[in-house]
Amino acid sequence: MRVLAAFVAAALALFLVKAYLTLNQPTAGAAPHVETLETAAGTFRLEVELSFDAGPDRFASDLNNSNSLSIRFAGDVLFQTDKPVAAGQKIEVADIGDVVHGRNEFLIEATPQNPGPPLFAKISIYSSELQEPIAERFVWAPAGSTLLSGVANFATTEPPVAGEKR
Repeated sequence: MRVLAAFVAAALALFLVKAYLTLNQPTAGAAPHVETLETAAGTFRLEVELSFDAGPDRFASDLNNSNSLSIRFAGDVLFQTDKPVAAGQKIEVADIGDVVHGRNEFLIEATPQNPGPPLFAKISIYSSELQEPIAERFVWAPAGSTLLSGVANFATTEPPVAGEKR
């Protein structure tokens, strides 16, 4: 009798999980359409600073296409190099296009030359009207990682006003 009760309880639990997953599936139609997003006013630039020396991946399957640092935004490559990048060197990407009101995301990928201590990259976003960054984000990877990869996001709600700090 106990075996039968356990079997019925397990079957009921599996049925409820299946029903929950079926009812809570995300729908593709819920995603915002890119053409409806309003472009943010002004121009923006990005600075990336790594805490480690980056270099091409020596174990990549295609050494000719191995990047030491890659920065992507809205599906486009903003910056990409296969040359070594020294720790503390500031990489600046000027005049970033397609910044929209709301959430914006940058994908940062860097390959350390010598994996060891924890890795991080500091990403600063500047508006053309302001000297101070409007946002600073950090992307982290644990010690021993062979790749730093992460998304840095920031949001714009209204165009920045000259002299105003956020």
